[in-house]
Amino acid sequence: MTTAQDLFAQGSHAFAEDDYEEALSFYSQAIEVNGTHAEIFLKRSATYQKLGKDKEAYEDAVHALELIKEKPSSDVTVEAKAQLRKGVAAFHLQDYQTAKVALEACQTLSPEQRTLASWIRKNEQELAKLPKAAVTAAPATVAATAAASAADVTPVVSAVASPASTPVTAPLTPAAHRVRHEWYQNDTFVTISVFIKNVKKDAVEIIFTDRALSVSVKMPTGSDYSLELDPLSHKVIPSESKYEVLSTKIEIQLKKEVFAIKWGALEGDDVNAGSMAAIYKDADDDTRRAMMKSFTESNGTCLSTNWDEVGKGTVETRPPEGMVAKKYSS
Repeated sequence: MTTAQDLFAQGSHAFAEDDYEEALSFYSQAIEVNGTHAEIFLKRSATYQKLGKDKEAYEDAVHALELIKEKPSSDVTVEAKAQLRKGVAAFHLQDYQTAKVALEACQTLSPEQRTLASWIRKNEQELAKLPKAAVTAAPATVAATAAASAADVTPVVSAVASPASTPVTAPLTPAAHRVRHEWYQNDTFVTISVFIKNVKKDAVEIIFTDRALSVSVKMPTGSDYSLELDPLSHKVIPSESKYEVLSTKIEIQLKKEVFAIKWGALEGDDVNAGSMAAIYKDADDDTRRAMMKSFTESNGTCLSTNWDEVGKGTVETRPPEGMVAKKYSS
């Protein structure tokens, strides 16, 4: 029988390769097998966000917070990430009041979250545009609807409300979620191209930190586009990173902190680290042995929980699609 751990690992591998539909399938299967890990809901929430499914992303974040309340921990990092993810999803749903509460909760728990300050500022800008009566009114219906939905579902599935009973504010224009971005690298820079035409320079806000990139664009159609890479795979030098707004795209250059280091993907995975630690803690001896052996022998490119397969021999390095693994000699 396939375990939740194995399905989670397969989902994380697909996510790292930007195959979000496949990642979603694996995470959903993992939740069906074992729906008690908040970290898996958070990873599925991140996947929903990548796919432009903000309502589902919000509801998974809410469900993760419910699981965290059931199993409190002295480590507030996962809860902080859940509040941040809830806040970001609420922002994309234009529920700025709920976003404000969640982002402030994240700030209380873990103020060093890399993109938190950027999201708080964005949300405050949107709140400032609302009529005063709307700002002081009761929180918008997204949170209330999700909370009501959560009460009606079993623990192994995400809280999903019926569309007919969800009078939420209209989400972002779907076109904003269809924006394509590509990247390549050399020894010095990672270059990201975001393909949006005819964008005004003053409609673009880009924030660099050593392990995160935040891109916000007011598109010519009037909708908002956001690209959040947090954490990046490796550290960059913010002061030497730059961007240029061109007629056909926005070109972003991230200056590598370590010269010539090869990035296998744009994003790293802070959530995965916490998730795998939690799953490792609950796993049996064979699963633990498989996780350690596969990760070590593959140079961090493969993670398996199947000892029957891993125990047969050396686990080969599996670089992301389009990359080539090379052995380096001193």
